[in-house]
Amino acid sequence: MVRFDEALAAALEGAGHRRVLLSHKGAHLVLAHIDPLDPKLYLRPDTGVFVVALLRQPRPPENIEAFALEWIVRSLAHLVIVVAGPEASPETYVRTLDRSLEHISAPAWSPRLFAQLLDRMRLLDVHLVLDNIFDRDLEAELREGGAALPAMRRAALRLAEVGGLSAGPSVAEMLSHQEQRHLERLFQGSRFSYGNLSLRQDEQRFWMSTSGVDWQHVEMVGRDVQLVKGYDAPSRALLVSVPTGVRPRRVSADALTHHLIYRGNPAIGAIVHLHAWLEDLQAVAPDYARGSLERAQSIATLVEASPDPLHAAIGIERHGVIMTGEDLDEILARVDRSVLLPVSEGRAR
Repeated sequence: MVRFDEALAAALEGAGHRRVLLSHKGAHLVLAHIDPLDPKLYLRPDTGVFVVALLRQPRPPENIEAFALEWIVRSLAHLVIVVAGPEASPETYVRTLDRSLEHISAPAWSPRLFAQLLDRMRLLDVHLVLDNIFDRDLEAELREGGAALPAMRRAALRLAEVGGLSAGPSVAEMLSHQEQRHLERLFQGSRFSYGNLSLRQDEQRFWMSTSGVDWQHVEMVGRDVQLVKGYDAPSRALLVSVPTGVRPRRVSADALTHHLIYRGNPAIGAIVHLHAWLEDLQAVAPDYARGSLERAQSIATLVEASPDPLHAAIGIERHGVIMTGEDLDEILARVDRSVLLPVSEGRAR
């Protein structure tokens, strides 16, 4: 694996990156070699450090998709690269937490292989917006969610039933107690879920599902849904109104995307992010890191440029679909008329 590590590091240096010691305070990207038989994990100090986990296997695992998913979670990395097979001609696979497994088809050890890996890593070299600023200023009449909570509950159950929303991997089965606590500290939560939904409250605010929500039990404001009231650009944080007496969960990492879409088109009343794919999409956005300013801006721009922003359907390559609508029921009706495909089908044609 040392040879592959060095070749990838050399490719990064050739692209303008500067190699530094791991203890260097300005380190932005960490290549972490993980031995599955004796894993020594790198616990990044904050969300601004990007971790790429490298795993070498003598032969491709029987279920490479499950293997890569396990190690993207266990390594607490943003991207996992699995190199499997004989030294002279290994196969290379990449995966993020919410992007389906991709086989890099370029010849082993070729410049094209490392160029493609750098291209995947470039989508991670972004500005993350994952922090929330919680203000306990939610109006009394909204502490139970008003009309929004039952509407979001119905939509969540229906979309989970058809496969548009789903639970993520169980971290309790993959991480030690210490690693779970580290995940909690970084992301204000230690659960994963796929997909999200939101519903406009008024001109400035919208309700949105939280990170790691249980789609079968969307029941509580502060735990399952949050009221997003704005975005503080200097601190790169979403502003969230929460009720008193609840330990709030972080709003979905796609909250900035929804914020920009709502701000750009006041007629939009609801947004759904399906962890599935649709045929004949209007446009496909590159899969920048989830929760990044770059992803939010690219999707909001495509929505605004679509022929009908109020009823847009924008793909995120190998990740899913963003749908806008008048309300959640209208989006659900369009989903019911569609054929949902696996996210692995999601790519520009």
